[in-house]
Amino acid sequence: MDPVKIKIRYLDTASWQPATTCNFTIGTGADVWKIKIADHLLFIGELTKLLLPDEINRAGRYHREKDRQRFIVSRAALRVILGKYMGLHPQGIHFEAGPNKKPFVKTTGAAVNYSVSHSDEWVTLAVSKIEVGIDTEIIDRSFAYKEILADNFSEKEIYFINKDRPTETFILLWTRKEAIAKLTSQGLDERLKEIPCLNGDHQTNSNIVNSSKAIQLVSFRLDSNNLATLAYESDSPANIQFLDINCGDFFVKMRTT
Repeated sequence: MDPVKIKIRYLDTASWQPATTCNFTIGTGADVWKIKIADHLLFIGELTKLLLPDEINRAGRYHREKDRQRFIVSRAALRVILGKYMGLHPQGIHFEAGPNKKPFVKTTGAAVNYSVSHSDEWVTLAVSKIEVGIDTEIIDRSFAYKEILADNFSEKEIYFINKDRPTETFILLWTRKEAIAKLTSQGLDERLKEIPCLNGDHQTNSNIVNSSKAIQLVSFRLDSNNLATLAYESDSPANIQFLDINCGDFFVKMRTT
């Protein structure tokens, strides 16, 4: 078992920039996109045309209209954005499942890693040359989080959760554990309790996080009701660009360029 360093920080303010400022260059930093589902519902027909037949069939299997729309917006956004980074038409991108079913881009082109998460009205997407994982969660004050504390958090973490704004703090720490799990494709299992999630520098074992590389975590807000955490493999903090797509026709315009 090799020691693994983990550094965790919280951004008081994420500087969200218009999507038009992105140059779609894949570097050693990370681009974090947020897409508000409600802003794209008028374009749901156009976005559906960007999907492959198996994805359209999958969308049709959702019983709730809200879930179907979220899937279409999320998948179309993923295809359009990755297509811009890779210089490909959205429908020219092909995905496969890697170890522990973590998806990756099979298509030949610029090397790109990505991670997607959904929460409430938002879709978040992280894109980078390095491995990334992202998790987004709504601050649901009706959620009975106390029932799962003992199985998933250390005593120190539980104390921190109960100290101030417990529901919000629980959600924040949960996004961190899940972002690491998504980064390393280990899934949520009995090791979740041992994954560190408090601000600061930590050291754990490679078997706990399913990785031998140093991990950086950055937490931030999407809005007043949603929190997110980005995890990536790096010895030092990377440059992170926060990008906001706030208009559905952005996808349609990109599809035709």
